[in-house]
Amino acid sequence: MMGVENILLGTSKEAIIKLLGNPDLSRSEEWPDNTISETWTYSTMGLQLNFDSDDNYCLSTITLTSKDVVLEGIRPIGLDINRLIEQLPSIILEQDFEANAKDYIYPEKEISFWVVDDIVENLTIFPAYDKITDAPIWPLVNS
Repeated sequence: MMGVENILLGTSKEAIIKLLGNPDLSRSEEWPDNTISETWTYSTMGLQLNFDSDDNYCLSTITLTSKDVVLEGIRPIGLDINRLIEQLPSIILEQDFEANAKDYIYPEKEISFWVVDDIVENLTIFPAYDKITDAPIWPLVNS
């Protein structure tokens, strides 16, 4: 999975604006390694897009919070994690945080599920990475 419908990872910010318009909210965060992550939120779509400086500000991740999201015939947002694992048994626990939050991954699809109190709150789509260079592998996009 390299995107959602016509929103593809690796797309330029300009192309996203042409496709979706300006975001409802935009914020930037600088990390300790001096990289910058710009997050655009489209509230009514349940969509959050990240553009990272170390990826030349191409669309780096897509986070979905809408209960309308369908993944392999399943609506994961709002679903109990145990039900999701029953339906997608290759999902594995990546990190278990205190305060009832967990991060599960679906390795074949480069998807992460954020779970609070055993309920899936969102899913994030990441690019695949080259095993030798560790560079993101972007789908072919017209930006």
